[in-house]
Amino acid sequence: MPFANTRFHSVGQGCFYSGEIFCAPNSDPLRLVYDCGSETAGDALEREVDLYHQVIHQSRLDVLILSHLDADHVNGLTLLLDNGLTARNVFLPYLNPTQRAVAAAAAGAEADPDYFELLADPVEFLEGRGTENIIFIRGNEDEQNSETQQDIPPFDPTRNDRDSPNLHDLEDDLQGKEHLHREEPTKRVGKGGQPTQAKLPLDAPGPEPTRDLRPATKAQLHFKTDRKPFRLRDCWIGKFFHRDDMRLPLNSITGSLDLSVRPGDSNSVQRYKRFLHEVNDAFGTLDPGRLVMAILNESDRKKLRNCYHHIRGNHNDVSLALWHGPIQMHARVRARSGPQGRFLRRTSAFGVSNGGTLLTGDLTCTDQVVDKMQRHFGGWLRESAFLYVPHHGSLHSWSSRLLAVTTPAIMPIISAGINNGYRHPHPQVIDSLENTNGGVRWFVSNEHSPVAMHVESI
Repeated sequence: MPFANTRFHSVGQGCFYSGEIFCAPNSDPLRLVYDCGSETAGDALEREVDLYHQVIHQSRLDVLILSHLDADHVNGLTLLLDNGLTARNVFLPYLNPTQRAVAAAAAGAEADPDYFELLADPVEFLEGRGTENIIFIRGNEDEQNSETQQDIPPFDPTRNDRDSPNLHDLEDDLQGKEHLHREEPTKRVGKGGQPTQAKLPLDAPGPEPTRDLRPATKAQLHFKTDRKPFRLRDCWIGKFFHRDDMRLPLNSITGSLDLSVRPGDSNSVQRYKRFLHEVNDAFGTLDPGRLVMAILNESDRKKLRNCYHHIRGNHNDVSLALWHGPIQMHARVRARSGPQGRFLRRTSAFGVSNGGTLLTGDLTCTDQVVDKMQRHFGGWLRESAFLYVPHHGSLHSWSSRLLAVTTPAIMPIISAGINNGYRHPHPQVIDSLENTNGGVRWFVSNEHSPVAMHVESI
């Protein structure tokens, strides 16, 4: 029967989730990774990535999902995609150059240069590491027409479909390609073969050279919505959930170039206007090409960081969430934690559910967002086995409705560093986990305590 082994690696203040999905014993698994990064000292992240390489023996990585482009979720990608490991299919939300400049402004000065290459040009970064398909996912606001379980045929163990994941199951995003071409700076090759950007001031800095020497392959770009579920494997399904509450105000501000704060502006718009006003003062322009070049230049990144205080902690509403689980909707599940840590003792829990896991990245889960998720995922969310508590247990990102719309047997997992400066997980989040529905069994993955899960269809 289908089964999966998944794991939250002990990377501290970050997220690195991996899984192997088997449709039958002794079959080749589908290998999946959701985010790979950490804000904690890099030893824990490097150790866990090395262990992952040893476990999969440099085999293929079928699916890599990037929830968003904050450093603590993606700064381990160069480690992960080293030693010949290639992510065949990469799913991520499309973030325009202004949004990526915000992420660069939030990153510390100690961030690896490879991280800024990813922010400057995600497509080029992934192509240079052998990715075959890059799939941009955009949210669909019409939840009344959101597709549910009926879209996926039952699991047939006699089939051996190697088209995994099946990208044809996903609905095409007719506007996604237009967004990419309209918002990205035009590239051309200058003297010496170095790429340059159109519409740049003459004194704009040149790009820093990439350090990955593998020959780039031309990836296929796909643009899909989150409306429909899709087959990760014959026996396993997934469905994305994406809300980008950052793009609309940023586009309206940069489109009109009206940076003056007005009485009717929301708090979010006011913050973005103040940030962009300082960026415009620092660079003399908000041209996307100039912002991309600023991401690549160390002195310009310092200028971006100096502007960031206006929107600190206000750019996590772009996270790409994933629900995944077996098509056969009844499963035995178990979770167990590693060595004793700050938050818990060695422990384990068992249960029966649909075997699904909801991965949330840093999504801000207001009551309204949770209601949208409930409509979007339907019964899949209600009977899920595991919940990744959003944003490392941040109070700003938590809603107790996440527990109200799931089964009382749900097993939440928090990925947070020991003694982190954000006080994650927040005491009120812990209190919510311990006092809702008579208390739920929850786990924390830190620098020394991984959390391993097993799902087996019955």
